[in-house]
Amino acid sequence: MEPAIFVLGGTLWINLLNTVCMHNKLPADLLSHPATALPWLEANGLVPAGDAPLSEETWSQLSTELVSLRNLFEEALYELGQHGPLSDRLFDSVARRTDALSVRVKLTRTETGAALAYEGKTVVDDVLYRILRSFTDTLELGSIDRIRKCEHEECILRFIDTSKSGKRRWCSMELCGNRHKAAEFYAKKKLSKAIR
Repeated sequence: MEPAIFVLGGTLWINLLNTVCMHNKLPADLLSHPATALPWLEANGLVPAGDAPLSEETWSQLSTELVSLRNLFEEALYELGQHGPLSDRLFDSVARRTDALSVRVKLTRTETGAALAYEGKTVVDDVLYRILRSFTDTLELGSIDRIRKCEHEECILRFIDTSKSGKRRWCSMELCGNRHKAAEFYAKKKLSKAIR
């Protein structure tokens, strides 16, 4: 599996949605096993690369929470695409998730002085906080209308279109754009030979 797909969404919550992706023409769930989930967590900066592996208990809790949050975001994306703002029911579901987090404020040094940063008190809380924060940031910035699904027929990934024109079609030109263009080229070549 191409590690590049782990971060194609452009923001953590879209990257979480993309943990269900196509592999060998079948949907694959990256969160179903630590061997595929850990590289996703590392690529998204949610756990430090090369750290000690997560304990079985932490992994079990984290994977359950991530799948649940992914399902919630699927609903949210559908609602946002259909109606605009989140329904009260879905908003309350997200609020309950944030209320359950245990987060602390941390003072960090910067080049010009100091800054306050927020982080979860546990690995699970920290991962969930950062993903939920990316979701609320997207809502606050009004970037919902820029969320796209890749146009390649064999791809189910989503991304935030940050192009100036707002007409990006592929999750990645290298992965899906080139595959599409190559398929078109060979189809034209085949048709050309058939006409002769």
